Amino acid sequence: MELASTNEPTLVKVVSSPNLPIESIEDSGELSNWLDDPSNDGQLVKTKLSTSDRVIARVTDGIYRQPASALRELISNAWDADASTVTILTDAPRFSRIYIRDNGRGMSNEALTRLIKNIGGSAKRREEGQSLGITASHDTNLTPGGRPIIGKIGIGLFSVSQLARNFQITTKVKGSNYRMIAEVRLRQYSEDGEDEADTESEDKYMSGDVFLRRDNTDDTEAHGTDIVLEEVKKPVRDLLRSASRWQSVEEKQTAESNGEADDLSIADVEPPIFHSGYIKNLNDPIEQPSLLKIAPEYPWTNDDAPAVRMDKLVDAVEGQFTRTARPDLNSTLDTYLEMIWSLGLSAPVQYVSKHPFDLSTHDLPLRAFWITDGRGRGKEINLESGRSIREAVSEQIDGAPKLVSGDDPLGGFKVFIDGLELRRPIRFKYHSTGERGLNHAVMFVGAYAPDLSQVSNVYRGGKLSLEGYLFWTGRVIPKENNGVLVRIRDTSGALFDPTFFNYQVSELTRLRQITSELFVIRGLDAALNIDRESFNYAHPHVQLVARWQHAAIRQLTNRVKSMAADKLLERRNQKASEVASELMDEAAKLWRQRQGSEPPPVVVLANSPIEALAARQDGAIAVERSALSIPVGRKSSTEMDSKTTALITALAAFGVLEDRTYDEQQKLIRAILAIFADGAT
Repeated sequence: MELASTNEPTLVKVVSSPNLPIESIEDSGELSNWLDDPSNDGQLVKTKLSTSDRVIARVTDGIYRQPASALRELISNAWDADASTVTILTDAPRFSRIYIRDNGRGMSNEALTRLIKNIGGSAKRREEGQSLGITASHDTNLTPGGRPIIGKIGIGLFSVSQLARNFQITTKVKGSNYRMIAEVRLRQYSEDGEDEADTESEDKYMSGDVFLRRDNTDDTEAHGTDIVLEEVKKPVRDLLRSASRWQSVEEKQTAESNGEADDLSIADVEPPIFHSGYIKNLNDPIEQPSLLKIAPEYPWTNDDAPAVRMDKLVDAVEGQFTRTARPDLNSTLDTYLEMIWSLGLSAPVQYVSKHPFDLSTHDLPLRAFWITDGRGRGKEINLESGRSIREAVSEQIDGAPKLVSGDDPLGGFKVFIDGLELRRPIRFKYHSTGERGLNHAVMFVGAYAPDLSQVSNVYRGGKLSLEGYLFWTGRVIPKENNGVLVRIRDTSGALFDPTFFNYQVSELTRLRQITSELFVIRGLDAALNIDRESFNYAHPHVQLVARWQHAAIRQLTNRVKSMAADKLLERRNQKASEVASELMDEAAKLWRQRQGSEPPPVVVLANSPIEALAARQDGAIAVERSALSIPVGRKSSTEMDSKTTALITALAAFGVLEDRTYDEQQKLIRAILAIFADGAT
């Protein structure tokens, strides 16, 4: 049973009469005993937050740079509390209050006391966590329910200070006849800089006040934790509601109506295609209704189920492929929806479709390979008879390895945000690169657990084990899903790294066609920087992981090159009678000089917009003939077609067409052809 219903949590003011004297307790043991004493039901006690280190106290100075970062930590804490459900309400599009609720174990009075009196000094993955009931009795790296522990509760709860100065925690453990309510009032060091010298020796570890109350309850079976953030900071609200962007859009519209649209500072500003709406005036009291200046435009309807809403969000982003070759999130979504996307990538939730290890040829045209030691092109995995990759690996690879990523020992973890069920916005689809490209996607999977027993403890950084995949397709949509994403215990604090740990390669085209995730089972956690969003690249685990990733990329690219060469040879045999024109040979030569062995793009001169769209969906570069209506002089249409095709190939070789809309591509090609056409002045 949960702590409360799924309705909006109720804020219970702990300090109802601020002028009344309140007992103050600073000793952790005394505070825990006070909370454990039934005679204190309904009573109030005050204490001070204490940090375990000065640098942790400065979490409030911007370590968590985005609202998604703080919410990510709270989701991780719910996972660590063996919750099955997390509910987040953001009050969009006002964002005046934020509520986070989970149905996890809740915190005992000892655990809550330790949190308050030792911010940043997590008891997780330590023996102390066992005595507090935070970790499993047999393994401090696991929760009592058997999940791998993700975060550090001290930093995670304190991260909400990035969103609001004051917040309330209500928590209860199953079997107890009381709940605890803690009202936290924070102080940021950066705002007290003028008197920091005076507090350096006296209270340098104090970060705010906490007012606690113990309340009796008859519902002993209830359990979980609620966090209520009142009066979200204005900069956070402005960020979530994309205030700066909407203001720039309004300025642009005003300038256009006044004939002043040449202002370069706002010329490129466009409203997001999907958004939560916009309220211009936030000065009205929270209790009063607000007037929307711009109505919300969600890709789902109010009747859609929570999981369907996430599907439709991904559909909406992928659907922008009809507008531009490589859709991006920023032009498609506002900051709020981008936050949902980011949380979907980082949280330990299910994929919008399937886990990559559970894919089969029933899901998409696919060939799979096992990442082998050393060089080579990987070992092919037979996916006949509808076998999943996970099944085929166990059956066909030496040692019968079991891919465990994606398994939850408690049966599932769901996160709901404003009626949407959070899922990982990664789909594994085959996108063609054209007639000359492969007719299937390629998946490389593998496991890595280096033997570091002969390496000194000083240098090895502990044990390391991981599983991972590299998925190649003709086009990664959206482009933000291109790169490698590292998940430590099934969660990630960063976005995809398009450099793949600074992989040095001359053929960038193939790298832009790869999505990769690394599921770290053990290790690498110590390499995370304090923001939990970046790595210390000097840590030995990071260097080992990067080395394995780079070797896997080489195997993948070698295999794709080999398959492309086989198909090229087959095509050449089929079209041996066709002779390429001198002009096209020069264009192909230029392409090879710039792009290496990657086959040149298929160019289609379409007779209609529908034909152009179909060609683009097949991976070709397509332009409409009607858009290239320029004087051609005495040159025949066949020669002009060859010239246009060669020009497009040359522009693509230099990357000039990259990230331009189709309309911009056509205007550029037309302008160049017009300059060199006979009779042009």
